[in-house]
Amino acid sequence: MLPYTFCHLKGVSKSAEERLWSLGIVSWNDFERYPGTVFSSEKTASIKEQLKESLAALEMGKVDFFLSRLAPVERSRIYPHVRGKIAYVDIETTGLSEEDEITTIALYDGKTLNTYVRGENLSDFIQDIQGYTLLVTYNGTRFDLPFLRSTFQKRFRLAHLDLCPVMQALGYWGGLKRCELLMGIKRQVPEGIDGREAVALWHRYEQDKDVSALRLLLAYNSQDALTLEMLLVKAYNRVMESCPITCRFQASNQPQLSWD
Repeated sequence: MLPYTFCHLKGVSKSAEERLWSLGIVSWNDFERYPGTVFSSEKTASIKEQLKESLAALEMGKVDFFLSRLAPVERSRIYPHVRGKIAYVDIETTGLSEEDEITTIALYDGKTLNTYVRGENLSDFIQDIQGYTLLVTYNGTRFDLPFLRSTFQKRFRLAHLDLCPVMQALGYWGGLKRCELLMGIKRQVPEGIDGREAVALWHRYEQDKDVSALRLLLAYNSQDALTLEMLLVKAYNRVMESCPITCRFQASNQPQLSWD
């Protein structure tokens, strides 16, 4: 999708991109070879220079180059280029303040689901996350990443895509659960579990050694991570509706969650 993208370029709006597509200029190569005049000579030269930078960034796998230049509604365009190298991550905590701590982490990559528990294997997360190119969260800029950085005392090198502003730009406002509802995504975990109940489940496990509470907490945590893949795929397919190059995807077969 990115080689058919122009709206990340300075001076090219979404409507200008659609105009290029209507002229048959659907790829970066098409722009280079187009014999006619679309923009002024100065603007054309600027775009060609930016396209060289874009090609180099794409070949080097610099995902942040595009994420930083695309409007939120268009950021899902990177999906085909990082598919299979994405870490969908969600965390649970003891609360929302800076003094609170991460209790569990769920990491899903489209095939494998891994969970991490405070006091057991939480430190394994920092090693496992290194093998991915893109970190995907929902509201992770404000919530997940600050907690992860504080917990592990480390800045993560991989690119980050926060789906919250992406979904808002598509008209889906609210938290992750509301987006699921609006997009027709069915959860595997019991209804009624929310962030507050997740905190209570952790306390039941930590104080009463209630293993069933931990299993339910991990299922809830994991469901959020699984949902991220579905949201990204749906967002990408929505963007593709206006693109002359049709390439749709479906979310992978997700693992069944168990809390019994």
